Amino acid sequence: MWTSLEPASTTVEPGATASVRLRVRNTGDTVEEYRLQVVGAAAGWTRVQPDVLRLYPGAEGTAQVEFAPPRTSDALAGPTPFGVRVQPRETPHTVDVAEGQVTVGPFAELRTELLPLIVRGRLRAKASVAVDNLGNQQLTASFSGRENGEELEVESEPGSVQVAPGRAGFADLSIKPGAVSWVGGTRKHPFTVSVLRAGVPEPVELRGTYVQPSVIPRWAMAVFSVLFALGLAFAVMWFQHKPSMSTQAREKQGEQRELPQGDSMKPAPKPSPSPSKEEEKEPEKPAQEEPQKPEGGGGGGGGDDKPKGPKTHTIRSNEGNGWYLEVKRGAKEDGTYVGQNPNLTDEFGKNQEWILHHYPESDTYSIEAANAPGAIIDQKVDTNIVQIFHAPRENIKNGQLPDNQKWKLERRPDGLVRIIGVRSNECIVDMQNDKSAVTWKCDDRNSMGWTLSDWEK
Repeated sequence: MWTSLEPASTTVEPGATASVRLRVRNTGDTVEEYRLQVVGAAAGWTRVQPDVLRLYPGAEGTAQVEFAPPRTSDALAGPTPFGVRVQPRETPHTVDVAEGQVTVGPFAELRTELLPLIVRGRLRAKASVAVDNLGNQQLTASFSGRENGEELEVESEPGSVQVAPGRAGFADLSIKPGAVSWVGGTRKHPFTVSVLRAGVPEPVELRGTYVQPSVIPRWAMAVFSVLFALGLAFAVMWFQHKPSMSTQAREKQGEQRELPQGDSMKPAPKPSPSPSKEEEKEPEKPAQEEPQKPEGGGGGGGGDDKPKGPKTHTIRSNEGNGWYLEVKRGAKEDGTYVGQNPNLTDEFGKNQEWILHHYPESDTYSIEAANAPGAIIDQKVDTNIVQIFHAPRENIKNGQLPDNQKWKLERRPDGLVRIIGVRSNECIVDMQNDKSAVTWKCDDRNSMGWTLSDWEK
C-alpha cells in the first residue's frame, strides 16, 4: 500500500473551506478495500470523501480531504497537524497514516460587559469588567477609568489581562468619590471604563453610574431637627415659667376647730353595681361554613381535558450509527450551537426534541427547540455554523422571519430528508461530533440524509 497527500499543507480561513487530495495505491496482489478516517485536532471540522476506496492490485484511487473550520474559538489560529488513517480491510495490521498540516487563519472578536451597571456606596463601591474572547487567538485587553472631573476615582486591578480563545478574563474596579457626602440626599456620578485590545486603536467604552447616598440621611436630619426644636422649647418654658411655691397662710390664735366626729362624717357613696359577666357577653353567632371550591380549578372540566402541547420530533442522521440533532448541553441562550449526539437521552431535558412550523405559501419551515421556547434553528450570518436564536412568537407563527431562519424539508428518493437553508441553499450536515453542526453544498451523502420522527410531508 502506498499513500500520498497533495499538497501536504494548506491554508483556510475560519468559516471558509479548503481541500487536499489523498492518493492511495494497492501494491498488493489481491483486491483490497481501504477505509479512510481523519485523525488529529482538526478531525472535528474535517471530512474525507469518499471514506472507502476499493482497488484492484496495482490500481490507484483518490479522495478529497475537506477542511471547514467554524468561525469560533474551536478552530485555533495557526498550523494544526492532521492525519488520514488508511486501513485495509483484508490486512488491517498494515494500517498507514498520511500526515499533513492545515493552517487556520486568525480572527478576533471581543465582547465586554460591566457588572453591575449601577453601583452604590457611601464611601466606596466595587464593580467588575468581564472580557470574553470569541476569536481563535489569544488577546490582551487593558483597562482605564475615566472620571467625571474630580468627583470620582476609578481604578482597575489588574490593569490588563490576557485571555485565551474561548475564555473570559475579569478585572475588579474600585470606585471612590472625591468627597464624602454627609448630608443632602443621594448623588449620582456617571463614569466610563475603557477596554483597549492590543493592536486596535479604538477602545470599547463601558458606561456605568455610581450612586452615593449621604452618610446622614434626610429623614434622620428631619427627626433630629424636630427633637432639637422640642427640647429648646421645653427648656425656655422651664426656665421662664417656673411656678412659685410660697404661701401667705398664717395661723390665728383661738380659731382652731376640731374636725367633726361620728355621724357628722358622711360616708362616701357606694359604687353602682356593675353588670354581671353573663349580661355583658353577647350570644355567639354560629360560624358560617365557606362553600368549598371544586377541585381542578373552575370551568367544570375534569383533569383529562388538559390542553396538549405542540407535537415534537427527533431529527436523526443516516451517517454511521445515526446521531441525533440537539441543542448543546440543553442551553437556551442565543448563539448556542446545534450539535449532534449518538444517543437519544433526556439528560438535558428536551434538547433533542424539535417543533416544526410550516408556512404553506412558501412551503418552508422554522424549527423550534422544545427546550428553549421561541428559539429556532438559525444559520449564523456569513458562516456555515448552525445555532439557535430567539425570534418573536408572532413572527414564528406567521413566518415573517429572515431567510437564514427558514428551511426547506426535501424528501430524497431513498426516503431520507434534506434540511436546506433558504438563504444559503446548503444542507445541514451531521459532523459526527458534539460540536456545531454546519451547512454544506447539498449532495446524496448519508450525513445529509435525516429522519424526522412522526413526520409526513
